[in-house]
Amino acid sequence: MTQDILYCFDENYNKQALTSIISLLDNVSEPINIHIVHKNKSLFVDLPNVIKFHQNLNNFKIYEFKREVSNFPNILNSHISEATYYRLFVEEILPRNIERILYIDCDVICINDPIKDIKQEFESLSKSNKTIGVSIEKFSNNEEIEIFNRLNLSSKEYFNAGVMFIDFNKWIKKDVPEQSTNIIKKLGNKLKFWDQDVLNKIFNSDFRTIDKKFNFILDIQNTTDIPNNTVFVHYAGSYKPWTARGVVEKNAKLYIYNYRKLDYGDFHITHSWKLSSIVYLIKSIFNLKIFNTKNPIKFIFSFINSFRD
Repeated sequence: MTQDILYCFDENYNKQALTSIISLLDNVSEPINIHIVHKNKSLFVDLPNVIKFHQNLNNFKIYEFKREVSNFPNILNSHISEATYYRLFVEEILPRNIERILYIDCDVICINDPIKDIKQEFESLSKSNKTIGVSIEKFSNNEEIEIFNRLNLSSKEYFNAGVMFIDFNKWIKKDVPEQSTNIIKKLGNKLKFWDQDVLNKIFNSDFRTIDKKFNFILDIQNTTDIPNNTVFVHYAGSYKPWTARGVVEKNAKLYIYNYRKLDYGDFHITHSWKLSSIVYLIKSIFNLKIFNTKNPIKFIFSFINSFRD
């Protein structure tokens, strides 16, 4: 059975998603199917040839998110777009003949062949009575108390949904769109971690814990040893390897390496506020982090050109 992979995003994450996809295609040992749920298909860039003609791409399908849903909580002035909520409604979009699908965030980079491990994990999930497979988040005691009180969870474990093994038949039976809509209406701005909070409410105790190798959280600011068996590296949080302040960090190199395969340029640099980006550039010169880019002159030119995007 060909493995199905799911991404959900909008035009703000086109390049990030393609970077994640090429990292995956270059590491898998057999062809896979890629499914994209996108806000506006017309704003999705043409597939780079390195992806379009990749030997490990069996099928590529893009679906437009057409559901009329308004007032997604806590999106304004956030690094998250409304597209993070799209996966709550995928059963209304994806073909029903899909039995199991692996959801991956756009800020996840594949660094080792995942196929054997994915198959084993799905077999274990199928034999269990659980709907999804996810990794558990670690918080301080005070943070845990706040989360469980805010969401009224009985599980006492809160998961990160950046990589999610989904038994799609069981998922459909839970009527996730209806439950999600009710939770969003009821909790509103209490959903601090967006759709991840919603998923934790819905799948409270209905999940199987997966190994951290499937969702290794990489702190971009700290030098971190990545275990050899790691499959997926996740740039979780607001500090991203394509932002003006994140691109100069040492741990951005995995993202930059895969981004360059797309032939869009040497560096992917985005800006929330251009003035603050200039400040970050100046700071990187004085604290010498600019040398993490390996080519400071080329980086500065790329940085300047990025203001035109």
